[in-house]
Amino acid sequence: MYELNEMLHLKKHDKITNPGDYIVLKGYMACKTAKQLVYFAKQGDTILVMDNFCGEMLEFEAKTEVLLVKMPKEEPFMLARRKDDLQLKLIEALIERVQFFSIPAKERMYVLLYQVGKEIGIQAGDDCYIPSVMTQREMGAYISCTREYLCVMRKNLIEEGWLGEGRGWKLLNWERWNQQWGEVIAESEPVQITQL
Repeated sequence: MYELNEMLHLKKHDKITNPGDYIVLKGYMACKTAKQLVYFAKQGDTILVMDNFCGEMLEFEAKTEVLLVKMPKEEPFMLARRKDDLQLKLIEALIERVQFFSIPAKERMYVLLYQVGKEIGIQAGDDCYIPSVMTQREMGAYISCTREYLCVMRKNLIEEGWLGEGRGWKLLNWERWNQQWGEVIAESEPVQITQL
């Protein structure tokens, strides 16, 4: 198994500062650039924190208490290949973010909820529950709207039957979310760096 010195414990809002390959053993990490969400990583996902190229553009922030294990170093060729794959995936993710801002705010909210539901949602029955990893202020920043407008949109989504009432984010009828919003988010692997 892994030695204790290879483990990294992060508190909520801590950021990874040391380059390397990590596996998320517990919790949720947000990969962000310019304070915008790129993707979420959850238990079992692998993330690569680089000290160059994206190292200054990307940050990995703990959204809950997180336990990571650092993977052993690998051959330079394999590491270079993984970095190339990461760069391609990140470019694709950033293109999706640019496209994301070309749609109206209400649709951006649908797309953000669908992305988060797809990446870290917990399915129960027909519905998908999003863990409490974002504040309304963060969601407003990701969607580029005020917190007040976000609350109005949330109320509308509840009235339209897309969201469950109560605290948290319960996406009703997950299959309908897939059918309606699956085309907006690429149906290929999500932008989680899991297969590098």
